[in-house]
Amino acid sequence: MTFLAPIGLLALLALPVIVFLHLLQARRRQTVVPSLLIWRQITPRPAARRRRRLRWTLLLLLHLLAALLIGLALAQPQIPLPWLGAARATAIVIDTSTSMALSEGGSARLERARQRAATLIAQMRGADQVALISAGPQARLIDRGGAAATARLLAALNQITIEGAGSDITGALTIAETFFLDQPGARLVWLTDGALPLPDLTTARIPLQIEVIGTTQPNRAVTTLAARPGNAGAVHVYARLVNHSNEPFRGPVRLLVDGQLSRSEPASIRPNAALELAWTLPGPAQQIRLELDGADGLPLDDVAMVNVTGQRPIKVVLVAADAPALARALQAMPEVTLITVDPANFAPDPTADLTVFVNTQPRRWLAGGMLLINPPAGGLLPINGTAPAGANLTLTPAGESLLRDVNLGGIAWGQIAVIDQPAWLTPLALSDGIPLILRGRFEQSDVAVWNFDLANNPLTTRLAFPLLVARTVRDLTPPPLPVAVTLGAPLVYQADIRATQLAVIDPAGNSATIALQPAIPATLEPTQAGVYRVQEWANERLLRETRIPVNAGALGEADPTPRFASATLGAALVAAPATRSDLPQPLWSWLLMTTIIVLFGEWLYTHRRPQPEAR
Repeated sequence: MTFLAPIGLLALLALPVIVFLHLLQARRRQTVVPSLLIWRQITPRPAARRRRRLRWTLLLLLHLLAALLIGLALAQPQIPLPWLGAARATAIVIDTSTSMALSEGGSARLERARQRAATLIAQMRGADQVALISAGPQARLIDRGGAAATARLLAALNQITIEGAGSDITGALTIAETFFLDQPGARLVWLTDGALPLPDLTTARIPLQIEVIGTTQPNRAVTTLAARPGNAGAVHVYARLVNHSNEPFRGPVRLLVDGQLSRSEPASIRPNAALELAWTLPGPAQQIRLELDGADGLPLDDVAMVNVTGQRPIKVVLVAADAPALARALQAMPEVTLITVDPANFAPDPTADLTVFVNTQPRRWLAGGMLLINPPAGGLLPINGTAPAGANLTLTPAGESLLRDVNLGGIAWGQIAVIDQPAWLTPLALSDGIPLILRGRFEQSDVAVWNFDLANNPLTTRLAFPLLVARTVRDLTPPPLPVAVTLGAPLVYQADIRATQLAVIDPAGNSATIALQPAIPATLEPTQAGVYRVQEWANERLLRETRIPVNAGALGEADPTPRFASATLGAALVAAPATRSDLPQPLWSWLLMTTIIVLFGEWLYTHRRPQPEAR
């Protein structure tokens, strides 16, 4: 026998205390006498000491037994009980890929998997252990515990939902081996519909029991939807539909533009074939939605949505007295809204995404993007005079990614300022060692500096100039977003540098808040198909709201037919022990139950025995 908490044995000190209290118990006999007068004539004498003898009564034994049981229970004893059978460690892996949402026989495949997992959890006895793992795009440990945690495991089981395309059974196997590899009788039960190819499981080090849930079922799905803007605001749309069935399919297809019905037409798809469709729609349009009446058990992949462009709108404030070439380059960018302000009338615009200063400097660094072109002395940047620019232009390692394809050679830059650059500014291009283009970040400001004058500069007549403008603007503002996301695929979201938090609102209307650090992206994990709304907040001010479509249709899961059957793999690698288990079993619960029975017996003995009559 072993004790998990040996200090609990100190409670056994109550045993001698109980014996001592029974020794002190008064045992006086009542006697009736005619008068007390005779007692006054008797000289008191010291009473003879008489050795008390302990009377072993049933009440004393019950008291001692109850104290003994409580003391042992507090020490949490464990003892090998071979007759209870071998303890078993079971990792239950539930496939949460999209095809598990298919309904057949009146219930979804995922629901049937949950029911089977609930049965396995309810079968735990003694020292059995269960680990609950979901195998969606990424394997995740949901919960683990023993028989005492059955209620908690069942509650966690009911929270498992469809997670998206793919089933990471290899990762689930790794998680299971982490906990149960060295435990005798360990096994992994994989509950899946088998709609994805069976991965290589020959390296499994614990037995793998595959239970395939589902049968051959027809399914129609939208596997591809793409849109791009065309000339004169037109929108070109392409879609690919599949029919995984032995029967031909004919059903309606609805095309919606920004929530309004644009087209509705029938689609005919041959058995086990695909259909490609293309439309040219009048614009402008922000979002395209395609609906297919698939008449199957998996309506989740009968709808697809896509944004026409992932570019975010950019509001640019140009602070310049005269910069026509720069203004034309900015206006040529379709996502840019340009506002020109005279330097004498400039006031910071908190709604601007980028502020461009030409031949002037602001009084303070503004939150958001800032581009300073030919900054004069006496501003935020310390300038120590000017110097003639050299003919040699060198890109630093930091400037390679931004300027690698921009041809800036052979340009006479003229006089350039000698900037005493702060530590947070990094040169991207050097002219004979003098910084020509710089980039940096200061608190909530993204800053770029062009240390040359645009007036009469041959750069403005080159094709490299609009390319340099576009790359700089997009480098100082948040990058474009994907036009659509596949359910379960993580999305790295780069928010505005001014944003302090994101509010993510799922298709069901539930909102979650993510705290942000400047320039550090957040990772979003969509768990529902539909449109997610992402709001960027700068404290109490809303900067922008973005809508991101999340689609459940995936080419690899459009066919829900099981590709393999139920099987047991790797049983010979780690066999369950044939002998009885010598794992210690906890006894404290049994001791407490026995204590309750003893105390109840004491109560019956105390209240039912006859009381002595007074004489």
